Amino acid sequence: MSGIASVGQLVAVIQSRLRERTQPGVAGGTARRSARAAPRSLGELVESQVARIDPDDPQRGRKAFRVFLESVLLHELGGHLNLDPGFHQMVEDVQRVLEQDPNCAPLVRDAISHLLAARPADIMTRKS
Repeated sequence: MSGIASVGQLVAVIQSRLRERTQPGVAGGTARRSARAAPRSLGELVESQVARIDPDDPQRGRKAFRVFLESVLLHELGGHLNLDPGFHQMVEDVQRVLEQDPNCAPLVRDAISHLLAARPADIMTRKS
């Protein structure tokens, strides 16, 4: 599985879980449209934040994934959540669960590889 495909798959998993929790029984078409409407701007945001992480930082991969996860959640749920102190703890909890889940852990590793090796236009590109 390529890094691009795994990032797209991971985004789909996150979006699906969020829809289940926030809109039970609703298809979530609005979230899908908004994710498709500006994938480049989200990708550029993630890329610029990942670029700020010290290349020698031993936690660089984990921090890059945190940037990605936070950006996707804020994009899907609204940027206002960034002001909520509980949001950052929730992101940490979600990241830990994804890293420890045997089905998601390989996707997280692939996403980290992709995030650390990607060019800006590749960050949020999804394979069909």
